[in-house]
Amino acid sequence: MSSKALKHLRIMTVVMIVSLFLQYELGIATSMAVSASIAPFSFSITAFRSALETVGAVALLHAGFGGWLLIISVTNLVFALKTKVRKVQVFGILGFLSIVIAAGGGLFFVLSGFQNDNASHTMATNFLLSFTFSFIELYYARPASN
Repeated sequence: MSSKALKHLRIMTVVMIVSLFLQYELGIATSMAVSASIAPFSFSITAFRSALETVGAVALLHAGFGGWLLIISVTNLVFALKTKVRKVQVFGILGFLSIVIAAGGGLFFVLSGFQNDNASHTMATNFLLSFTFSFIELYYARPASN
């Protein structure tokens, strides 16, 4: 494993942690902005966007930033797998999976008309897991001491 590969992973993991923090803030602002539930609906891009627009720009930002986190988590996963360090790989995979599950929870929460508390809980719990896994991954990706 090269120190260059670990350096790239550490940079990407810090980007992930900062992005997760910003996503948290957007999520809290979105939760405070949801004033009333709407009727549950089937998935379509236009219906999904329309539901987010009923909440406001902060919900659109939160959802868009969720897409950014998916991209970052895939990139982070690739870097983690390239390190050949088992603990880094495990926490990279766990972080990626928790982001995917959090995104699914967010999708189902919106599709429920902002009514399914279990979907919201899934989103929140997996956010916390991904945040935790990112810090653990960063710890195991530290440079070897001489």
